[in-house]
Amino acid sequence: MIMKTRIIFIAVLAFSLVSCSKNLLNLKPIDTATVGNFYQTQSQIKEAVNGVYAGMDSWPVNIYLLMSEVRSNNLYGVTHDAHRDWWDLTTFTVSPDGTDLVHTVWQNLYRMINRANTVLESINNVKFTDPSLKAQYTAETRFLRAYAYFQLVRIYGNVPLIKKTITPAEGIKIGQSKPADVYSFIISEMNAAIKVLPPSYDGADQGRVTKWAAEGILAKVYLTMAGYPLKDNSHENDAKALLKDIMNQEGTYVNFAPNYADMFKLSNQNKYFLFEVEFTPGGNGNGTNYPVYIIPSDISTDSIPYGGFTSATRLAISPDLMNSYDSTDVRFNATIDTSYTQVGDTTIGHTPFYHKFIDPSAASSVVSHYDWPDNFPLLRYADVMMMYAQILNDQNGAPPAEAVSILNRIRERAGLSDIHPATKAAFQSALNLEERHEFADEGQWWWYLVRTGQAVNTINTWSAATGGQGGQTVNINDNKLIYAIPQSEIDIYPGLYTQNPGY
Repeated sequence: MIMKTRIIFIAVLAFSLVSCSKNLLNLKPIDTATVGNFYQTQSQIKEAVNGVYAGMDSWPVNIYLLMSEVRSNNLYGVTHDAHRDWWDLTTFTVSPDGTDLVHTVWQNLYRMINRANTVLESINNVKFTDPSLKAQYTAETRFLRAYAYFQLVRIYGNVPLIKKTITPAEGIKIGQSKPADVYSFIISEMNAAIKVLPPSYDGADQGRVTKWAAEGILAKVYLTMAGYPLKDNSHENDAKALLKDIMNQEGTYVNFAPNYADMFKLSNQNKYFLFEVEFTPGGNGNGTNYPVYIIPSDISTDSIPYGGFTSATRLAISPDLMNSYDSTDVRFNATIDTSYTQVGDTTIGHTPFYHKFIDPSAASSVVSHYDWPDNFPLLRYADVMMMYAQILNDQNGAPPAEAVSILNRIRERAGLSDIHPATKAAFQSALNLEERHEFADEGQWWWYLVRTGQAVNTINTWSAATGGQGGQTVNINDNKLIYAIPQSEIDIYPGLYTQNPGY
């Protein structure tokens, strides 16, 4: 597991967080460290790279739970008892100046990018006893910077492309780049990293990005380009080659878990996922707060040490999702609890909640609501397989046997019988269902709908059929497939940024 040096390092890096944001520009050093006296040794560079990884800590909640799962027809807001960002997300009423999460995510991603830029500008001044390690750290940092840009471009569309540390004066001269240019940079950086990244790591370095993780995420980048706003599928064969390369490593560097629920046990972290956000509890700020958002507030603490945020009047799992499972699908019970013992052990609560990332064996190590140990998957082998199957189906007149075999392998692990869709449309429909069930609670469903061009119809059809989120029927168009540019960023230098249509 990646060594957690983030508390020290985040303090060290406070001086370098320069971007076009007023909030970032006003950050002051909270430590005596500076670029000149910190980036001096090989071990300090490793700490710095770990600090870039730490930029992903907020992704599970902010990007995958709230900006994706709550945005989709899997998890939705029932009502709101105060100003709640998740209500804006679920009802598609995001405000550029009133939805705090829109600005928070923007800031966090550019903070991560600035950390990466600082590392890349400092690493050549450090003497390494092992030159290959220098090349590896450089590749990791380039990949992570590109990954942050991937999140930015698919969330906000037109975003500033900042490839080096900048001064405030320079910041107000850097406008937005077109998505095509941002994607071009992402592709270039990830391809460069793939050539250097190792196939695996040992010991404390497990959890760092490998060649296979980078290939899989780049493949997802290529497929995402086929969706809104670019609608460019010219890289489909590039994605296909990368995915096939990963699948060729099965049994060596990647593993297909024989049991679905086993993947999410603490004892199997860094075993089945190709890339995951690492968390280490213990009261040092390195745990995750993900369970707070999904555990019922009135659950008994006898089995789970802390209650959470979810209640019948806040966030709820969509009945549409629950009713879409086959009765023999083992993924339902591995993902969703439909009842629980309430506080006082006197009654049974019946608010369904996600429990995939709540391993009861974690109880002894959890010291607060915000300090859980469960890692969060950013890329799983099943994702690689299903992206490959999607491409095979797209490129042929009828579903080829290899694509059907992949789909049935996923289904068999879930306890389902084989299917044999005869048409491209039938295969796509079956793939949709497997995607939704395989990755429920992982924040993949919304991004999948967007990249496959199904988000608008799916949300509008669901909303019309169910009466809408929180009783508010939504009727979205393509403008809602990306989020607003934070108004606070636009206001810094009027005329530099343009707001996205629909906001």
